[in-house]
Amino acid sequence: MIDKITVAKRYSKAIFELFNADNKLDEGYQELNQLKTIFDQNPKLVSLLSSVSYPTNDKNKLISALVDGTSSKYVKNLIQMTCDYGRISDIPAIVDQFNHQYDEAKSIVHADVISAIKLDQDELDHLSNAFAKRVGANKVIFNTKVDQSIIGGIIIKSSNIIFDGSVRTKINRVRQLLLN
Repeated sequence: MIDKITVAKRYSKAIFELFNADNKLDEGYQELNQLKTIFDQNPKLVSLLSSVSYPTNDKNKLISALVDGTSSKYVKNLIQMTCDYGRISDIPAIVDQFNHQYDEAKSIVHADVISAIKLDQDELDHLSNAFAKRVGANKVIFNTKVDQSIIGGIIIKSSNIIFDGSVRTKINRVRQLLLN
C-alpha cells in the first residue's frame, strides 16, 4: 500500500499542473486551503465521506453541497476522485504538498523568527525584506516566537538555514574562547 505522503505528492502535482496551465495558481491556492480548513474543522465530515457504510449517493450529495458554486472544476474533481478511491482523508496532506509546490513556484520562504521581545510590524517588514534578499526569495512569511532566554538579538530558522544573532550565542562564543 502506498503511504499518505506519496499519494499526496501525486495528487498535488496533478492539480498544481492543472491550475498552473490555466494561470490560476493563486485561485487554486485559496480554494484548496479553504477546503483544508473545512476538513480540519469538521473531522466528522471526513469520517462520513470515508465511511464504506455511508451510501455513495449520499456522499455525492454531500460533496455537491460542499463544493457547488464555490470551487473550480479541478477541486470538485479532486474531491470526487479522492472520495471514490477512499482517499478523502488525504485531502489535508494533498493541500500541504500543493502549498510546498506553490511556495517554490512563487519563491516564498517560511521562517521562524525568535526574539527576546515582541517585534513590531515595521521591524518584521524590514527583517523580511533583508532575509528575502539574503536567501533570494520574493516573499518571506515569518512565524514569530518570543524567547527571553536569548537575552537580545534574533534567531531566524528556515528549513536548513539558521541565522543566529542572539546575545546568548555571542556570550557562549566568548565563554568558549576564554575557556580555550
